[in-house]
Amino acid sequence: NLQFNRIVATSSDGMMGGMMGGMMGSMMGMAENHIQVVDQQGAVIADSSVSGTISLAPQPLNGAAVQRWAILVDGQEVGAILAEGSLMSASLMHDAQIVQGVTRAVLLAGLIAGVVGMVLAWLLVRQITRPLATLTSASERIANGDLAARVSIASSDEFGTLATTFNRMATNLQTQETLRRNLVADVAHELRTPLTGIQGTVEAIEDGIFPLSTEQIGSIHEQVMLLNRLVEDLRTLTNAEAGQIRLDKTAFDLAELCESEVQAFQAQAKIHQIHLQLSVGEKPPLINADSQRIGQVLNNLLSNALRHTPANGKVEVTLSRTQQGAQVAVTDSGEGINTEDLAHVFDRFYRTDASRQRQTGGSGLGLAIARQLVEAHGGKLWAESPPSEQSNGSRFIFILPSAT
Repeated sequence: NLQFNRIVATSSDGMMGGMMGGMMGSMMGMAENHIQVVDQQGAVIADSSVSGTISLAPQPLNGAAVQRWAILVDGQEVGAILAEGSLMSASLMHDAQIVQGVTRAVLLAGLIAGVVGMVLAWLLVRQITRPLATLTSASERIANGDLAARVSIASSDEFGTLATTFNRMATNLQTQETLRRNLVADVAHELRTPLTGIQGTVEAIEDGIFPLSTEQIGSIHEQVMLLNRLVEDLRTLTNAEAGQIRLDKTAFDLAELCESEVQAFQAQAKIHQIHLQLSVGEKPPLINADSQRIGQVLNNLLSNALRHTPANGKVEVTLSRTQQGAQVAVTDSGEGINTEDLAHVFDRFYRTDASRQRQTGGSGLGLAIARQLVEAHGGKLWAESPPSEQSNGSRFIFILPSAT
């Protein structure tokens, strides 16, 4: 019993006063507890006071409650441990308060986090749905024919990029619609002139004003040929824009083609007292192209240059080698092209002459066809006016890739 008393004493006051008498003893509240071990009959067999035979009354001592823990052996109670003091229960109460406080703090933090999360989610959803709703509204307006609909760009993120792309698409659609309407109006205008001439001649013959002569039939035939040429130009331009034009490509010397085209226009140049010449620099490479189509491009450019060059003027065709391939430039000394007209000279039916006279402006399809044919060969055609600071007039340049 004395040995057992020492063990109990050591595990209570003695142990708490020694190893755990400091921080752990005070924290657990067991430094001054009174502990006894009793058997099944309640007889004290060990006491933490180790002061002889002391019985622990079941009633509280000094106002403190007695706590009891059963000692089990093979599931059968053989005794009990009795503890007197309030510090252990206070410690347990303190632990319960800590757990309760932590639980309350966790619940409060979870509630706050949930509210903040809901607010952030609402802001995020609003941030996403608002530009999408604006974009949807603008799309519906465009679908209903309002091609002037645009969306505001309020950011530089993905939605800003989407809005920029949408506005660019809407602008292109509006431009294409304008071009379509202009095309219909221009085609109607171009067809009206020869048809009016044919109708007037036929009606004059029917009324007896003009005799049915070879001269009148020739006039009608000239108008019919004009219609046929206009229709053919429209067909060529449409096929070229759709990428459906047929190209019979072969490798050939572009210098020979330029010389042939210049010779073909020499007679017309002499009639209008225009000096037409060809200049070939470093021998250009062979090109792989449709010679007839490239000849058509040169024909359009030379015809356009001679039409806009006054008497005693000059038209020069320059052929040279570049890193991209062969370059051809047709330069005239005419009146030149205004800056506002320079960006539109390759548009269909566009004429710099506001009066739209065929004698000065042609049908308005030649340059458009020329550009489409050059681009169909993988090349590039552009215009410059004036061609240099020391001269007037304009220059049309196209580059074709060399044969590989």
